Amino acid sequence: MTTAFEIKGWCPGAHRPMLSGDGLIVRVRPHGGRLPVAALGALADAARRFGNGQIDLTRRANLQIRGVSSETLAPLWALMASHDLLDDNAELEAIRNIVLNPLAGLDPGEIVDMHPVAKALETELATDEALRALPGKFGFVLDGGGKLPLTGMAADVHLVACGQGNERRIAVGLAGADGVIWLGTTAVADAASAAVQLAHAVLQQSSTRRAADLPPDATASIGAELGLDASDTIATASAAASQQRLGLILLTEQTCAVGLGVPFGRADSETLARLAALLAAHGISDVRMSPWRTFYVAANRAIADRLVADAAHLGLIVDDTDPLMRIDACSGVGCCPSTALATREHARVLAGAMARAQFTGTLHVSGCAKGCARSAAAGLVLVGDGDRYRIVRDGTAKSEPCGTLDPAGLDATGNGLFEARERAHV
Repeated sequence: MTTAFEIKGWCPGAHRPMLSGDGLIVRVRPHGGRLPVAALGALADAARRFGNGQIDLTRRANLQIRGVSSETLAPLWALMASHDLLDDNAELEAIRNIVLNPLAGLDPGEIVDMHPVAKALETELATDEALRALPGKFGFVLDGGGKLPLTGMAADVHLVACGQGNERRIAVGLAGADGVIWLGTTAVADAASAAVQLAHAVLQQSSTRRAADLPPDATASIGAELGLDASDTIATASAAASQQRLGLILLTEQTCAVGLGVPFGRADSETLARLAALLAAHGISDVRMSPWRTFYVAANRAIADRLVADAAHLGLIVDDTDPLMRIDACSGVGCCPSTALATREHARVLAGAMARAQFTGTLHVSGCAKGCARSAAAGLVLVGDGDRYRIVRDGTAKSEPCGTLDPAGLDATGNGLFEARERAHV
């Protein structure tokens, strides 16, 4: 029997929380991707006092406090407002979906520091009431390049730094059916306005108000209407890009960044409180959010080395080879009414099987066909269907399955799942 589920079509907010199996989910959207360490500590305490003590890191570089009740919502709002983490209304917060490089302003290899562009875009979104008609999943990606570019991240509007030497430009693109459609370039100072104009064009010309559903002829004319320079060669890849995302990342001879991964993007309040205390003790003032369910902080080499060791003791991931960072798993039973499967417990078992089989691909464990934890394709996908999983190879939770898996005895069957890719049934 297939488990019934409901597709919401929107993301939770603070003013508009989403009801899940463990209570209300309240999303926290830090401004400019930065969260003061003091605010991190306060949110950890709030998750314990006003929720069930569980906090998610999302693919849009936000936090979510879980298990909030109607009685504890108001005091949570008050705490968020005291740390400048609460928008004026639900409509404004719903469209403030802006992701930028976590090392923006710190990375000497970046082409453009996108923080000023993000701030200008936030201001324009706040003052343009017509844009509040944008759907809640409409998003902006601001990629300044450097060691941690946002290549491949999905969004409706893309602003990506390009250029060489003293010439810095912003490539402007829209989501298309087969990837980003680059329309041209604009000056850095005009990038936020260009993004807003694109959003207006999508609202006016897309039947779904999403960029990917614009008619082809509309996409072709929008760049010219905005006055973008289509003659520039758009080369957005950064030579400084690194494959490393976790642990110690060298920036200069004196400074480092440290990537702290959170398994499955879920941390408890005690872990985050201890992390905040640890960062404060090292004199670190803020953490940077990312779409990879990883926190980033800047520190000198000596502090960075100690921080890597201390964070590992907290259960955070500081090694890119850890298979847990290649697994996406939804909340599962107890948190979501759409499944009866313990998805994250199963994912942890499978992480060991991945390591033993030296499987280098990605795994997505989804409690149902919604695929909330990951929209992109994965090397192996397990899709909950009643008390079993359907197996998908190189696809998404919505792809055609090639077999089924009974999670009972997963310790024994997990190895075969990765070692014998051609087997239809396990």
